[in-house]
Amino acid sequence: MRITGALVLAMSLGAAVTGASVVGHAKGKAKSAKGEGGAAPAANAAEVNKLKAVRFDDPKAGAFKWGMSPDEVMGLVKSGIEGKFKPQLLKAASDPQFQQRIRDQEMKEIAAVKKSFTKFEGQKSGWDVSIIGQEFSQNTGEAVLVSKEDTWTRYFFFFEGGLYKMFLAFNKDALAGKSFEEFGKMMESKYGRAKEVYRDDKVHGGIRHALDHYEWSAPAGERLRLVDRSEFYGVFCLVLFESGTQDRLAERRKVVNPGEVQKDALVEAVTAKRNDDGRDANDDIVDRLTGKEVKKPGDEEKHADIVVPSPGSKPMKQAADKKEMTNSSSSGSEKESSKKKAGKKENPTEGLDL
Repeated sequence: MRITGALVLAMSLGAAVTGASVVGHAKGKAKSAKGEGGAAPAANAAEVNKLKAVRFDDPKAGAFKWGMSPDEVMGLVKSGIEGKFKPQLLKAASDPQFQQRIRDQEMKEIAAVKKSFTKFEGQKSGWDVSIIGQEFSQNTGEAVLVSKEDTWTRYFFFFEGGLYKMFLAFNKDALAGKSFEEFGKMMESKYGRAKEVYRDDKVHGGIRHALDHYEWSAPAGERLRLVDRSEFYGVFCLVLFESGTQDRLAERRKVVNPGEVQKDALVEAVTAKRNDDGRDANDDIVDRLTGKEVKKPGDEEKHADIVVPSPGSKPMKQAADKKEMTNSSSSGSEKESSKKKAGKKENPTEGLDL
């Protein structure tokens, strides 16, 4: 299975990749901050609470709370979806058929959220090369539930059965062509001044000092980050999480997966070097990421050489004689069968179950 280019790779795995361009670099650890060496500034509490609302900007619709079980979160998501479709159903009250189509769409969205629930128990899947590939680890009691909303796609992350993080990937139209820095300034106008955290990237020819994320502290031991996922996924994302649980999870990951470095599997895959035999290292990337092996042209088992006898050879003559005898016998059988059919009346219902 030969895959060329980050865009084709991501599409084949169900990853939402737009405008991807492969850059040969390794991301360094985010370590420096512009203007702030200590704690991140506090975010606007009212705006942070809106992020936790079941329906964005509608506090009356209820709120997601840390520690909720997947079933409790699913119940609130279901209520949010029903609330979204309620005005449409009321408007279509005089048209039962149209109303039923609306109900069908409502049930389809609810079913999609239920189906998305995934426990990360060591299995390889499309999540490893998705926009949330850096947000979880395997075999550490983590899980995810996904809900598509008007403003963003919301990923609910659970640890030991309790909600501890929400990853909000903005829809592309929300970006309006803005750079990460421009979008960051727009978020600062809503949440307040943020801490700018930088990282050092190893690139061809040296080191690139790049903005990694914006960060705020939030009420009740929460933290808020704005992260850039535009290079491979075309969007920016807000990450809101409960700090205490995040710290406990980090310790669990060190024990279960010692030495693990959180990397984006898609980025690592498409920036890999060529193999020693000259073939593209990404030739089998889908196989390696999904755990399935697909043979490539030229890798099939080799068969023994086929020997074709000459027209005058004895084996050829024997084969010809055998073919002539077979044709003669077949011809005789056909003639006998025709005679039998001629003397027998055809039954049009023969072979049918009545």
